[in-house]
Amino acid sequence: MAITGRFLSTAAFGLALTQAASAADLPVKAVALAPAAVDWSGVYVGVHAGYGGGMKDWWVGNVFGPNNDYAASGFLAGGQIGINKQIASLVFGLELDGSWANIRGSQNMRLEEPFFIDTTATVTSRIEALATAAGRVGLAADRWLVFAKGGIAGAWEKHSSNAASNDLFAGTASSSFSGNEYRWAPMIGFGAEYALEGNWSVKAEYDYLHFGTRSVRMSGSSTALPTPFSVDVPITQDSIHLIKVGANYRISDPAVDPKYPPVRAVPGTNWTGGFVGVQGGYGFGREWRSQAPAPLPGSGSFDVSGWLGGFDGGVNVQSGVFVLGVEGEWMWTGIKGSRSSTFPLGGSTVTSSLNTSTDWLAIASGRAGFVVGDRLLVYGKAGLALANESHAMNGVEVFGALSESLAASGKALHSGAVIGTGLEYALAGNWSVKGEYNYIRMFNQQTSQSGTCSQPLLAPAAAAVNSAITQDLQLFKLGVNYHFNPLPGAITARY
Repeated sequence: MAITGRFLSTAAFGLALTQAASAADLPVKAVALAPAAVDWSGVYVGVHAGYGGGMKDWWVGNVFGPNNDYAASGFLAGGQIGINKQIASLVFGLELDGSWANIRGSQNMRLEEPFFIDTTATVTSRIEALATAAGRVGLAADRWLVFAKGGIAGAWEKHSSNAASNDLFAGTASSSFSGNEYRWAPMIGFGAEYALEGNWSVKAEYDYLHFGTRSVRMSGSSTALPTPFSVDVPITQDSIHLIKVGANYRISDPAVDPKYPPVRAVPGTNWTGGFVGVQGGYGFGREWRSQAPAPLPGSGSFDVSGWLGGFDGGVNVQSGVFVLGVEGEWMWTGIKGSRSSTFPLGGSTVTSSLNTSTDWLAIASGRAGFVVGDRLLVYGKAGLALANESHAMNGVEVFGALSESLAASGKALHSGAVIGTGLEYALAGNWSVKGEYNYIRMFNQQTSQSGTCSQPLLAPAAAAVNSAITQDLQLFKLGVNYHFNPLPGAITARY
């Protein structure tokens, strides 16, 4: 089951909506007094729930079946404790959290090789618990806090594999093995928090965990071996994406330190608050693909391009002329590309084609910018991207009157890093328009495609292809945002 990128923007939308009711309740007879600034200093405890996932890559080779590359996803829930210190508009903090998790996935792969060897393997992984320790830094404006965080994460995991093979000469054999592990990884994240009445607040955040590759000790048995065995299996999980929403309770309620008062926004448009919007645009880039087992014909690079459109939502906080924000985006895309080539191989001719399409694209990012004049916001952004992609490989080898063909396809969740820049202009009321450029560098991702191989004088056989895929994308987007606070400066009284 693939993690849906909608979660990257849904959390931001929900948090932004908490401000809508207060924005509509304006005074009738007199100017409203500015509410007292919230001081975020102090110890807090809270609970959270969320969803997360990413890719798993098993480097098992052909001993226990073909390599496996599949998505794992699921829910998580837990608690957190932390401490903040606010100085003027800056907030510094430390936070520990722990989560029960059920982030799991599995894949079944079948491979029929020469000499009538038929191997089927099913592998399963599950993240059972997560813990993080991170520092936080953010910018506050009254009830809103936008923050970034970074630290370390730990994960408790279980893995298992079951494989069976039929060999014309050696007969039938099966194996089963499993293992547990604990991993450490660096983590980064960002989010927003909104103070309710009393000591309560609600928050939404995105976290990215980079676990990398680790050899896991597996123990089990095989009908081909006389005694139980142990084996080290390299398992990669570079990118784990987490979306969490939660509530915190501040144990103390300190007063704002008069020596370090919060910095108010400059006159004119005040960008503080939540927003939602729609956007559309065009993207293009290039894909690099290396097919395995090498030297499988068809490796190479080709262009990809297409339209995109979807939703965005987030929160901004303004201090003076400086604006810090977080944003989640989810877009359908028509970005796709292909490559075909024909070349001689020995006494035969090989024709191969590669195809890629991106079904949806999600981005979670932090934004930092400054206001120019009364209505213009200039900003830069950086974050992580997640794409749901389909990949296919087709090949035909012709030698004389005989031919052999291979057709394989599969899906993958592809992660990458995002940087960008943009302009946003405040219109009348609650609306703004924006133009933005993003560059996405997708990380190297192992993928599995399964299908069939048609051979001369033989029945079609199951086939598996492993590919290493890297991409870059350039996106140009135009959008319209609705802000829950009226943008053009302070709200005036109505008489």
